[in-house]
Amino acid sequence: MHELYTVLAEYYDVIYRRRAERVRDEMNFVEEIFKADAKRDVKKILDLACGTGIPTLELAKRGYEVTGMDLHEEMLEVAKRKAKREGLTIEFIQGDALEVDSNQEFDAVTMFFSSIMYFDEKDLKKLFNLVVKALKPRGVFVADFPCWFYGGSDGPIVWDESADGEKLVITDWRIVEPGLQKLHFKRLVQILKPNGETKSF
Repeated sequence: MHELYTVLAEYYDVIYRRRAERVRDEMNFVEEIFKADAKRDVKKILDLACGTGIPTLELAKRGYEVTGMDLHEEMLEVAKRKAKREGLTIEFIQGDALEVDSNQEFDAVTMFFSSIMYFDEKDLKKLFNLVVKALKPRGVFVADFPCWFYGGSDGPIVWDESADGEKLVITDWRIVEPGLQKLHFKRLVQILKPNGETKSF
């Protein structure tokens, strides 16, 4: 899976185009959560596992002071370029969500694109403790979850996307542990170039 976040970082927004098209509606809902559940005004946000910054940039466009953190520098380079292109000031930090070193700095901490499903029980406890430490008093943590209670496996799920004359064929296989809802995920990405060359990752 690391290739999705390194070698394929430049293709990430293409692969997740359909999800990105819904990000405005999703952030509308997140703002409702801020208003309902944060017992303070939300101005400063830490977006963990921010990737190429799809939700991060949307939050910044709405006037929030956002810091994006991701494990993979390749993803952050894409996010930085996008932010610069749109004239947004966002601090991006390369780092592990399980090593967040903040002390009551943020009004909200967010984690989108199902990233929370990659943690086992031990790491989830560590993550929650670090999030609590990073939040200002009466702040809020928002993480998305792709579905209701789910267990078992599905796949293959196949779809395609196109960009700059290239066609991408994406195939997913997923296994979810029923109790913890931890995701085990395998993805094949095939890139078909205009000259007929094919690359698989």
